[in-house]
Amino acid sequence: MFFSCSDETLKLNSRILQLEQENKTLIDSIDKIEYNKIVNSELIMLPHSNKLKVNEVNKITGLLVEHQTFKDFNIFERDTTLYTSEPEKKLIFKNYSNYRFEFDYIPKTKKDNWIHILAEFDLDSIKVKIPGIMALDIE
Repeated sequence: MFFSCSDETLKLNSRILQLEQENKTLIDSIDKIEYNKIVNSELIMLPHSNKLKVNEVNKITGLLVEHQTFKDFNIFERDTTLYTSEPEKKLIFKNYSNYRFEFDYIPKTKKDNWIHILAEFDLDSIKVKIPGIMALDIE
């Protein structure tokens, strides 16, 4: 009887190890699918008007073309006027998951016609960044 319980325990431990390995493989596969969906997406910005106005609110719609919900991500507005390798960024949306979002943009001068945003995904082991850039005429 003692050997029988010991044999059964070994079998159960072996089965647990096998299931843990299968679980890790499934998690890795899911992470790879999520990563591929994100890197194959495109960030599009659409103004509500063809011309921006200085010192006025200008509504901008941003779209990730993958029309489904995403793993939570953050949206930043980037200040590229400083010409640094990593521009300053201002958080617009935190832990967002929908493919569609809107934000307000207020140009300070007629030279503020380039809008730079960044969708940033944190996939635990890697950060994936999708930039969006749009130029508009300003009145």
